[in-house]
Amino acid sequence: MEGQPAEVPLKVCPHCSVASRTDAETCPSCGKPYARGGLRLRWSWWLAIPIVAAAFLIGYFGISQLFDDDGSEPGLITREEAQSTPSELSRPEVEERLGEPAQVITPQGTGTTCLFYSVSDEDDTLWQFCFMGERQVSSSSVPG
Repeated sequence: MEGQPAEVPLKVCPHCSVASRTDAETCPSCGKPYARGGLRLRWSWWLAIPIVAAAFLIGYFGISQLFDDDGSEPGLITREEAQSTPSELSRPEVEERLGEPAQVITPQGTGTTCLFYSVSDEDDTLWQFCFMGERQVSSSSVPG
């Protein structure tokens, strides 16, 4: 037995499943190596990285836009904005110009609706715009 050549091992290719008796490091059938590399990332994994990063960024900035669309509180205006709002504007026009009011009050039996905006440059001051139907009837500063 000492003088006889060692028997060539039988190897099964992990790629094409062909069994061959060979000492070669590559499969004679498909040409791919018998040994599998340790941690080999395929190109498809490299494509996933920017997709995941883009999804994270879109999600983060999209959600932040839902909770903070312009960086200001709703119903917060300056005195100058309130005073420069024309008295002939209807309620929808005032809301479009100044944004969503901080508070809306409709006293029963009066037929009026008042929109209240916090005045940002004066502490504890509100500005009210009152409407009868859609027509503006008053606009003034009130203590908050």
